[in-house]
Amino acid sequence: MITQMQPIYLTGHSRPVRKVMHNLDGDLLFTCSDDGTVCMYDTFQCVRTGLFDVGDACRSIDVTKDSKHLIATSATLGFIVFNISNGKTHTKVNIANKQAMQFK
Repeated sequence: MITQMQPIYLTGHSRPVRKVMHNLDGDLLFTCSDDGTVCMYDTFQCVRTGLFDVGDACRSIDVTKDSKHLIATSATLGFIVFNISNGKTHTKVNIANKQAMQFK
């Protein structure tokens, strides 16, 4: 039996989305946005299951292979490592001088 694919509509951001990715198992979907948040969705039920506050426009995200940690990069503040299971900040690395990080 063939199941027809149907589009889904996910809401969660108030500004443009920068990146969409799923974890290695494919059961979680992550989106980051200029609104300073990362949303986590359950791909089987198509519902948002988590919201991570980056505090500034989020440019990129990545998830560890074991789906325990989420890494989110900020436009100006640095990057944050979140614990996916409880949503708490694991590590926060601030970039003091953004000019020092730019390459020509």
